[in-house]
Amino acid sequence: MRSNKRSVDLSIICNDHWDVVFDHVGMGFWELSVATGILRSTQSFKKNFGYPPDGVLSYETVLGLILAEDLDHVQDEIEHTVTREKNSYDVLYRIRRPDGEIRWIKADGILSQQDGESLKLIGTTLDVTDLKKTLL
Repeated sequence: MRSNKRSVDLSIICNDHWDVVFDHVGMGFWELSVATGILRSTQSFKKNFGYPPDGVLSYETVLGLILAEDLDHVQDEIEHTVTREKNSYDVLYRIRRPDGEIRWIKADGILSQQDGESLKLIGTTLDVTDLKKTLL
């Protein structure tokens, strides 16, 4: 098999293509401005939390979906990451979707600060409920 020495420029792939891929694997992406608390997220992220692709999902709303028993742990992990006590955010927690269904979410994140940009926490979410059920 010959290797093709041409490089592929992935920047030409539009966001809609990525949404299809991420939706297929169930992985949501998110970005949280540390200074403003503004959350930006993909359609797959919203789907993991039971929201429609065009739904508005704020950071406060996401925190409100996390079960009370898990919320302190989630907030501690975020705080430890933002204060750089930990190198990354890695947590497993339960949410109650708007329809009442309880789901398990695996979330990961890291701090990011590009030149001239404010500090952000960026990461992924994955609904691992089915995996948890098979392990129990």
